[in-house]
Amino acid sequence: MVLAASDELRHAYDQSFNWRESLYFNFADKTHGLGGWIYLWVVPNKKLKSGMLVSVYHGVVDRRDANDMALNSPGHRYVDPSGNWVYCFKKEVSPLIDANFDDVELCGLRLVRRQPLRLYAITFADDFGNHLDLTAEFPMRPYDYADGAYSTPSWVATNRYHRAWRVAGSLSIAGVQYPIRTTGDSDHSWGTRGMEGFSTTTFKMWSFQTRDGQRSVSVIEQGAGLYLGFVDIDGDTQSVQAIEHVARYTATGVQRDIEIVITDVAGRRVLARLPAMFSVIGHGEPAGLWGFEGVGCYQVDGWGECTGVASYFWPPTVTADALHRGEVNVR
Repeated sequence: MVLAASDELRHAYDQSFNWRESLYFNFADKTHGLGGWIYLWVVPNKKLKSGMLVSVYHGVVDRRDANDMALNSPGHRYVDPSGNWVYCFKKEVSPLIDANFDDVELCGLRLVRRQPLRLYAITFADDFGNHLDLTAEFPMRPYDYADGAYSTPSWVATNRYHRAWRVAGSLSIAGVQYPIRTTGDSDHSWGTRGMEGFSTTTFKMWSFQTRDGQRSVSVIEQGAGLYLGFVDIDGDTQSVQAIEHVARYTATGVQRDIEIVITDVAGRRVLARLPAMFSVIGHGEPAGLWGFEGVGCYQVDGWGECTGVASYFWPPTVTADALHRGEVNVR
C-alpha cells in the first residue's frame, strides 16, 4: 500500500469491538538519560472511546506497574528507592473525539500537523506544571507493514506504518527542564487489534536511528519466524527479511547484552549491539502479557552510535527467573 498524506489522518472504522486507531511516538535521550513515549488512540466501539498517555522515565524502573504507580503518585511521578523515576499521565474518556489527526487535543495532549508527511508539533501540559513542547520532523516517508515480506497478523491492525522522527524541543518534569534533541520511532495504526494474539506469543521490537535520522531500523519479531518492519538507508526503505538475535536477562527479566543482525529483502545486513539500556520501564497487562521497554545506545557496524528502543514482551507462561537462567525457548 502506497501511503499518502491523507493516511496521517483519521480512517473510517467498522463495527468490530476491537477496532482501534492510534498514534505513537517514542524517543531516547542519552544526554539526560530519559526515555519517553506519547500515545493517542480512539476505540469507537468501546465505552471509553478516546484515550491518551504521556510517559517519561529515567533510569531502570523494572516493576510491571510502573506507569500505574506514577499515575497515582503526587504530581504523577513515582520515584523508586534508588532515585529512578517514572512520570505518567493517562486519561480515557467516553466521547469519541471529533477532530482529525491534523489538529487534535485530548486531556492536555495536542498534536498539530504543520506540514504533511514532514512535520508535527506535539504539546502537553498537566495541572502540576509538567509539560512538553516538541517538534516531530520525519526524515523518511511512512512505511506500511502490509508492504513487507510477511503478512501482518489480523489482530495487530489492518494497517500499520512506522517511520523515524527527529525530536527537538523541551520537557519539564517535577520542575526540572530538559532540552531534548534526539531521534525516535513513531507509528500509526488502524483496524482490528485483539490482545488475545499478543498474549499468546512473544513480541520483540528494536528501533534505532543515526543522529541525523537518515539511517534507521524499526523491526518486530512477532513470535518465531514472523518479521515486520524496515531498514531505511538514505531514503531507500526495504522490508525486513530475517532477524537473528541473542540476549541475556536480569533477575527481573530486563533484556541486556543484545546482539541483533537484521537482513532486508535487498540483502543489506545491519549488525547492532546494545549492552545495557540506560532507562527502562516495566509493563504488565490484564491478560498476563508482561515485559520491558527501554532506551539505550546501540553500536551499529558502519553506522556508529545510534540511540533507540528495545521492547520485549512475554506471555504469562514465561517467567523472569526462567529468562534469567536461560531455561526457556524465548522465540
